[in-house]
Amino acid sequence: MFKPVAQVPRYRLVAQQIADRILEGALKAGQKMPAERVLVESLGVSRATIREALIALEITGYVENRFGAGVQVAARPPRDNQLLELAGPGPFELLEARIMIEGEVAALAAENIGSEEIARLKMLIDAMQNESGSAFWGENADEEFHLTIARATGNLALVNAVAEFWRQRLQMPMWVKIHSRVNVDAMKPQLIQEHVEIVAALELGNGPKAREAMRRHIALFGAQILDGWQALAPEDRQEVSPPPERLRRRVETEIGEWDFPS
Repeated sequence: MFKPVAQVPRYRLVAQQIADRILEGALKAGQKMPAERVLVESLGVSRATIREALIALEITGYVENRFGAGVQVAARPPRDNQLLELAGPGPFELLEARIMIEGEVAALAAENIGSEEIARLKMLIDAMQNESGSAFWGENADEEFHLTIARATGNLALVNAVAEFWRQRLQMPMWVKIHSRVNVDAMKPQLIQEHVEIVAALELGNGPKAREAMRRHIALFGAQILDGWQALAPEDRQEVSPPPERLRRRVETEIGEWDFPS
């Protein structure tokens, strides 16, 4: 008789209103967006929510953030509702799925991986060493590293699953926001070492060790993401469902005791 009521984050509601005005032509291609202060007053939300909405609109192609010119309506904004593409799992659901699935992907890859793929993984680790902190999260050597391991399974469904993890994390405004809280340059030596340990297990053909190394790698990164979420202002944390207790337990299982802020 009834349908579940969807809990839509405030930034999505704000982004949809702005997108509707663009689709209607009230905000025209190339036009400078109203000032943040004006949007806050007009929409009755916080500055943080406005910024989240603008990130979502930029990701989906409605607006452009040009250096020195500020935010303006894109020259060729979408003609349909691209914001629907932002619907999907939250960042903590994605994190939990990665720990579970990519661990098994690494274990299966250890049974099939060849010398050429091992050489490519080592080359990608070298490439990571030279990437800037901002590049480390995007479509880069890190992403290709994980996809190379997935391809070594010989299972296209698993390759597609890992590729989708990366696609989604780059399209989640809250994920992007939490990332900005992580000190990538400080973490980089540890991240590189974790990749080295994954390759060592794969090269030995040791599935259990590869699973353990991959899960630990994603869990250690996950701990940083959870800490980053906790460091957000309370009104910002309301933009996404909080991490479930089982995720905290799963992270602690993989990395040991961890001082998660209460």
